[in-house]
Amino acid sequence: MAIGQGIIDFLGYSIFRKSGNAQAPSNIKKILVSRIDHFGDVFIASSILPHLKIAYPSAKIHFMAGEWAKSYLRSNPNIDRVLIYNSIRHNRAKGLLKNARTALSGFVGNVRKMRAEGYDLCIDLRAYPFNSIPLMYLGGGRCKVGFATGGWGFLLDKIVPYREGVHEISHVNDTLKALGIFVPDKDIKPEFTPSKTALKECSRILEGLGITEGEQFVLIHTGCGNPKKQWKKECWQELIDKLSGIYEIKVLVYDTEFGDLNGCIKLPSLISFELFAAAAKRATLFIGLDSLPAHLAASFSTPVVAVWCGINDSVQWRPVGRSVRVVKNEVDCSPCFRKNGCSSMECMEIRVDDCLKEASRYLDFHKNSKVVRLKSKA
Repeated sequence: MAIGQGIIDFLGYSIFRKSGNAQAPSNIKKILVSRIDHFGDVFIASSILPHLKIAYPSAKIHFMAGEWAKSYLRSNPNIDRVLIYNSIRHNRAKGLLKNARTALSGFVGNVRKMRAEGYDLCIDLRAYPFNSIPLMYLGGGRCKVGFATGGWGFLLDKIVPYREGVHEISHVNDTLKALGIFVPDKDIKPEFTPSKTALKECSRILEGLGITEGEQFVLIHTGCGNPKKQWKKECWQELIDKLSGIYEIKVLVYDTEFGDLNGCIKLPSLISFELFAAAAKRATLFIGLDSLPAHLAASFSTPVVAVWCGINDSVQWRPVGRSVRVVKNEVDCSPCFRKNGCSSMECMEIRVDDCLKEASRYLDFHKNSKVVRLKSKA
């Protein structure tokens, strides 16, 4: 695929000969932001929205993403319309032929919608292959802004320089800077606010599970979209056992991977995104994988311990928050950036005690006028 994209780019730059340094048009009335990959990536990309709203207060802002992110995007107050595009590369649903048909019909349908909307500014925030730049071009956007590192840069009017070794949030900020919008990095962060109704319903659910209002608990999420990033079932079970045995704290688990973990309180698997967010907001500590829930919990300033897979670089993708710890097994081949990892996945041979050590940083708290601390023998 890389060779094919290289040939396309070589021919494209030869024909189009754009400088990639055009100015954003004046009198911007409609903006399209695109991030067509996975939910966690969309959540990070949404950091750009409030700053676009401030810079272009009279403009309508639309967002294009896969249907897996629509529950979040449709509740975002900075978004006026959500366009759904299920890219075949990023669609994790089963059925290759069905996904291909969905992607093709979505591509054609979105080109028509984009032409009907007449966007003044189109921003693609994916700096990697399989982006939406061709869609923005065929959709007739007046000014197309994005990264050339994923291919199709010759179709862009404004190319955002890509920097290695920085957090993905910095790439979002680099896009703002390319548009002449200057915001401190610390002010770029994803946000989600559960409704009062969701917070109340979450309290009702937790009460039914034996967690009273104000009671502290650890929330564990065992799943992620990529099965290669999964931690072993016996590791999760050992972690639950040690948390329950060493600390005077309840362990609430959202488990769609195994279904039979013991010694914990189980959150219903069909709970909505907003209700899960409300639970993450209330948690004393969140423990999970390199996936959306860790980013979501961190956005609430809930302390997070992320069990990290060596596929991704933690410098670039770690959750953004005040209290975030990453637990990983340092191996020579990490980060490999290979979607399907390798056969051994040695990077996921992460010790439970290493995870527990990081959790202990947040679980040494006062409860019932007693200091609850990790026992010296642990």
